[in-house]
Amino acid sequence: MSLFKHWRHLMLAILAIVALGALAACGDDDDDDGGGGGTATATADGGDAAPAEDQVLVMHSVEPQFLDPQRSNFEQDIAIQRMMFRGLYNLEGTDDGGAVVVPMYAESEPEISADGKVFTVKIKSGLNWSDGVPITAQHFADGIIRGCDPNNASPYAYLLQSAEAGGIIGVVGCDELLGALGTADAPLTPTEAELDALKAGVGAVAVDDTTLEVTLVDAKLPNTFMQIFSLWVTFPARLDVVEEHGERWTDPANIVNNGPYRLTEFVIQDHATLVPNEEWGLEPKPLVQELTIRFIDDYAAAYRAFQTGELDQARIPDTEVPNATNDYADELLVVGNARITAVHMQNDHEVLGDVNVRKAIARAIDRETFVEVTTSGVGVPATFWVVKGLTGHQGDKFDSEIGFDPAAAAQLLADAGYPDGEGFPSLRLTISDTPVRRAQAEFLKTQLAENLGITIEIEVVDSRTRAQIFNEETFELFIGGWQLDYPDIENPIVGLFNTDGGNNHYNCSDPDLDAKIVEGSQADNAEDHVRAFQEAEDLIIANVCTAPVYQEGIPYVVSAKIGGVKENPTLDAGQPGNWCAECWYVKAE
Repeated sequence: MSLFKHWRHLMLAILAIVALGALAACGDDDDDDGGGGGTATATADGGDAAPAEDQVLVMHSVEPQFLDPQRSNFEQDIAIQRMMFRGLYNLEGTDDGGAVVVPMYAESEPEISADGKVFTVKIKSGLNWSDGVPITAQHFADGIIRGCDPNNASPYAYLLQSAEAGGIIGVVGCDELLGALGTADAPLTPTEAELDALKAGVGAVAVDDTTLEVTLVDAKLPNTFMQIFSLWVTFPARLDVVEEHGERWTDPANIVNNGPYRLTEFVIQDHATLVPNEEWGLEPKPLVQELTIRFIDDYAAAYRAFQTGELDQARIPDTEVPNATNDYADELLVVGNARITAVHMQNDHEVLGDVNVRKAIARAIDRETFVEVTTSGVGVPATFWVVKGLTGHQGDKFDSEIGFDPAAAAQLLADAGYPDGEGFPSLRLTISDTPVRRAQAEFLKTQLAENLGITIEIEVVDSRTRAQIFNEETFELFIGGWQLDYPDIENPIVGLFNTDGGNNHYNCSDPDLDAKIVEGSQADNAEDHVRAFQEAEDLIIANVCTAPVYQEGIPYVVSAKIGGVKENPTLDAGQPGNWCAECWYVKAE
């Protein structure tokens, strides 16, 4: 039985027992700053918070590659960034496990011009950066421009590009700025003055200190605009700090941020320490006075650290869920996750460039057994890329194309010129150093040997190196996936599968797929939008741009002393409830 199929029932039962804070929204939490003097503080979820001196938590994560919002594309980066930075809008969880977009630094929803292309956002006044500098509309304009700056090479820049360029929101001038350096085959060397002119042409303008005007290439719906402007690539930027310190601007001694916490320490391969940002002017105010994020790649080691009291929260191996159900029934949280895990294949590789080879590998994987053996049933086998629970999900439609069929897999490999694996080179499979990924890699190694007669070598690396290998496109095979950033069928497709997409590091390229992505992005109604992206998914599977394996469930153990945690499976994980770390608190005894 798949535990993931019943994750919501399990989660609700646990939340009822542990009282992990069924908040209506983070903004409804208590606005007290933690009190003091040894007294407890009442919270919005009906509990009592311990005194300020007891508000200390040690949480688990894997190590981020970047703390720069305009450079990140891995959930461990984004999880910590959400603690330190916030944008115009914020995606918050709903009681049914979804998400809703609400104003954050914006005063309200945007005002929209009659043609639907000019969005005017009023910025809340009287709010400061962590160094006391007032936050203005210009900082938000700078963040947008920085997201379009080719020198940053943001993997999420496509969110700001036009549909014609394979993007989503289509900020005027973003395409031109991103193209300023040309391509690898045809590089350009613009002067500083030429780059400045292109930046000035980006349609993000501070009309005054509290008014931001964003001009788009095409009309967009208000909710689409707000969803995109809740994401990290649009977070405000302090160009003076970036220019002064360069890539070291995110070091604890240099970083300036606008979120509820500020960074005081970052030790590579060990931990980060955050404390409340005294200048945070929004609600709720953080109650936790010291928040340590321990970097532990090995989930089994993290679980042991939780068991010994060194961690207050940890992601645990899927294989430990049965034991945790017995030993930590009151503290186990299985989050149903909007994430597909897949075997990514480098489409530019001399062998993997053949679609028959990619399809053979996809068809050689017994997904049902994979889930039961390597995750103890915490997950759902998947031949789809658009996750269950998302409008446009196509169910088991693709089973007949890439589902488990050893005979068909062997024939596909023979059609590619490698009967029974004869003459096929050994491939390298890159994974992170966790028991689950090791088990999955060994399972895949056995499957491909038995069903195709081919061999793979397993490359085990730390999380930071894994992210680097993926972003630099030096992998051959790679166990990875995609976690929804916002609840729209475009999110797991745009930027991931269009040619030159910012997150298309497997180098999938198909002009028909590109055209479908543009069609879906430019659709003026929801029905055509969904239909076009379903047809795009059809092409993704037909090309085997990647080989989906299962939709994840993520098991955590969360100390019963923690309140204010509300999971949100629609968003990047990292830690449960990390989208509102300022909602967390240590309960009064």
